[in-house]
Amino acid sequence: MRKRLLIPLSILLGFVAIMLLFSIFQLYKEAEKVQRNIFVNEVLIAGEGVIDKIDATLKNDTIALSAIHQINPDSIPNSTVYKKFTNHFFLDSTGQRPIGIINTTFDFNQDNTIYAIVDTFYFDTNDLNSIRQFDELWASGVNGQNNKSSNAMKTQLMEMDSSTIQLLNSDFLHRIIKEALAEENITSSFDFALYNAYTSNFVINPTFVPNDIILKSEYLFKLKSNDKFITPHYLILYFPSERRIFFKQMSTIVILIICLIVIIVSMCALTLTALYRQKKAADVKNDFINNMTHEFKTPISTISLACEAISDGSITYAEAKELFIPTIRDENNRLQKMVENILLTARLNKGQLRMNVEIVDIHQLINKIIHSISLQIYASKGKITQQLNAINYRIFADPIHIENIIINLTENAIKYSGNAPTIEIRTHNEGKNIVIEVEDHGIGIAKKEQKHIFQEFYRVSQGNRHDTKGFGLGLGYVKKIVSLHHGNISVKSELNEGSTFIISLPTKL
Repeated sequence: MRKRLLIPLSILLGFVAIMLLFSIFQLYKEAEKVQRNIFVNEVLIAGEGVIDKIDATLKNDTIALSAIHQINPDSIPNSTVYKKFTNHFFLDSTGQRPIGIINTTFDFNQDNTIYAIVDTFYFDTNDLNSIRQFDELWASGVNGQNNKSSNAMKTQLMEMDSSTIQLLNSDFLHRIIKEALAEENITSSFDFALYNAYTSNFVINPTFVPNDIILKSEYLFKLKSNDKFITPHYLILYFPSERRIFFKQMSTIVILIICLIVIIVSMCALTLTALYRQKKAADVKNDFINNMTHEFKTPISTISLACEAISDGSITYAEAKELFIPTIRDENNRLQKMVENILLTARLNKGQLRMNVEIVDIHQLINKIIHSISLQIYASKGKITQQLNAINYRIFADPIHIENIIINLTENAIKYSGNAPTIEIRTHNEGKNIVIEVEDHGIGIAKKEQKHIFQEFYRVSQGNRHDTKGFGLGLGYVKKIVSLHHGNISVKSELNEGSTFIISLPTKL
């Protein structure tokens, strides 16, 4: 696939994937909106239930007026069990503006009697001459007389008294809120507060949420007014993990959406990867065909020229036999070897290559190879050395293929070392393996190319140059043969500093 087709197709797939993900995200937002509305309604129902329970609790906490006695504070017997306190606004003559506070203390004694102690505090002493005194009226109101001024004071209760706060304590509120939420199938964590909107003070502070944060909650429930307080008090609920609640409620939808997203992304990734690999494979095969054409072209041209010279009639048979027939034979052998390499690779890929295993002396094999190529190296003013330090150097292997892989690495070392190659072959033992190293001081291999060099048809890119002959099959063949012998191969290389190919094979102990 051509690059100019791959890029637009990749962009199209990416755009389709983004649109699908956007549609899925919008679907999730709509589902979350529905779940949120359901959750809000459930909280509102639970909150109203809590308000009703609070109101019922406060109405049941009343004092029988017949049991209340007014008495001088100094004459109260020392048998108080507990006390209650109330605060009332003290109004001016219009009954509108508060000018003082009436503090009332109720003492509950062991003999079931209740004593009321009333104390009046004025905001401004200048107002004393312009108001009516309510001390007696308040006392009469306590004893049950219906007095308008007394009722006016009662409708302006400023804040909860301590007994009401003690009654509506944090543990009590937490329990009834939790029960009300459980009735609506809400079991997530929550925080709450009781807030006096008139004084801007918290009657009960939140447990772990900052005050300024909980005041922003949308779950506000106004307490019903009664004879204990009239100023607006609010119960505030706050859910710190509200979004997780929606996730939990939509667990099935979320799992399906996540699976759908994974499938879409995976399909796009696999498609793009397949297209990219197809492009790379096409490029590699095209490169292989170009290299093969170039490699076949030289021997074919040489044979063609030799045949024309022989058929020309201008040379004798003796001259043709001496000059051209050996050339034709060598070039024909070269073509045959190329074809055999290609067929051998095909057989390896199909798993049709069979190993004829026997005991192989690696050191003897290396000496044989060095002897066969030494003349070629010395002719190019190079040198080849050996350091055969392995103690266990006999292995179970196919001698022909083991010889081929060492020859292949050695020929590559010569091929990529320039005019005067310097090659060293070393062996040593690592555990139960013998390690064979073929080192050269040639052009080296870039890091980014090293992970590809054992792939079939792959050759290090050199533009359109064909200075080095080959199809890119040699190292692929080497790796497969090493793998068939249960070994492994690696390379260490730096550009312009040479390469070292390392083969590790199990030994015959």
